Amino acid sequence: MDVQNRVAIVTGGSGALGSAVTFDLLGSGARVAVPYAAEEHWASLQNRAGSARERLWGAKVDLTKAPAVERFVADVAERWGRIDFLVCIAGGFAAGKIHETSEESWDRMFDLNLGTVYLSLHAVVPAMIKQNFGRIVTISSGEILNGGGAGIAAYAISKGAVRQLTEILGDELKDYDIHAHCVMPGTMDTAANRHAMPQADFSRWVKTGDVARVIHFLLSDDSRAVRSVVVPVLG
Repeated sequence: MDVQNRVAIVTGGSGALGSAVTFDLLGSGARVAVPYAAEEHWASLQNRAGSARERLWGAKVDLTKAPAVERFVADVAERWGRIDFLVCIAGGFAAGKIHETSEESWDRMFDLNLGTVYLSLHAVVPAMIKQNFGRIVTISSGEILNGGGAGIAAYAISKGAVRQLTEILGDELKDYDIHAHCVMPGTMDTAANRHAMPQADFSRWVKTGDVARVIHFLLSDDSRAVRSVVVPVLG
């Protein structure tokens, strides 16, 4: 079995990268659950799913609130009987040097980028341990490689923590058939990034579909010999 009939939760699954991952998995026969924040993004995702819509389910969830995350995960397990994959894409971005970043902005970056991953893992990992199987992929950032992150301090540090969390998780789960991987994309070619950086050379940016294919590999049986890795995807 590859990903066909597997059950996946994709946080941020209605966003730019998230929708690419969602459609990649649906296209390979998986069932995908998406906790979404915006009704219009969820409606668009459903409309684009076409005939695969019957294998797509979602609910509006505040991923920064533990009870909401626990309830969503329980609903997925009740609906489909198991949870095989967790892909943590939900997050946010804010620029600013350390001394210029407000306490509110700092806390928000950690809540969105690290807290949502922790709460999702806290809810999903016990089910994976019970079934003795699971594949987990988190998303950090290629911008922080080699000490990068000046001017985007809260974002960079929270994303760096995601990488470390994932490495620790992989070690903690080594006695089970549960693998944890961290993907670190470079600047991705999205509408939001094009709007924010209109003078950039878009051709040098990473395509969301390419990142989705790397994530697919890490979830699939083709990567069964790979225990836990950090994967830069820089284009």
